[in-house]
Amino acid sequence: MDTKERILQTALSLYNRRGIHSITSRHIAAELGISPGNLHYHFKHTEDIIEGLYQELSGHFDVLMSSMETTTEMNLERLTNFIDQSLELSYTYRFIFLHMVEIGLRIPTIRNQYYAMTQRREKEFLTLFQRSKASGIFRDDIPDAVWVSLVTQIFIVGDFWLSNNEMTRRLKGNKAIAHYREVILHLFVPYLRKGVPSF
Repeated sequence: MDTKERILQTALSLYNRRGIHSITSRHIAAELGISPGNLHYHFKHTEDIIEGLYQELSGHFDVLMSSMETTTEMNLERLTNFIDQSLELSYTYRFIFLHMVEIGLRIPTIRNQYYAMTQRREKEFLTLFQRSKASGIFRDDIPDAVWVSLVTQIFIVGDFWLSNNEMTRRLKGNKAIAHYREVILHLFVPYLRKGVPSF
């Protein structure tokens, strides 16, 4: 692992534990045992570190989405696995979701990238829903506008479940993921075709 990657991984750990308000580049450098100057050689500003971590997160989600798009057969098991992997990834980078609005205001490039990503993901999810209807998983009598609303609901729950958990149940690790997996899966229950086993 090179120095740049070590900086990102150390920052991720510190941000997840202590948030973005109390962690500076000096804290990250000290945790790594390097000089602040060495750190700033790789990342000029703290915002650059946060943006680097956001890029990592975005790249991982792109890989997950690509795997769903290229799968030959849509079924509930694949959907459940996708949700599990998405929640695990969100938990790994949880500081981003817990501070999402603030990060977007602080770093406009992330806000712009996030908006562009949601527009792209909406089309991708709608395509997956079409394939699921063709595979006999989802109902085919639901208006298009309702499917668009479902995508929005998925974004809301998927991006803010960590905030909800932090303010209510305060579950950790696998317990948090297991609980919110059920919450997300239950969003799909009204859309399942009659005779398809529920989650």
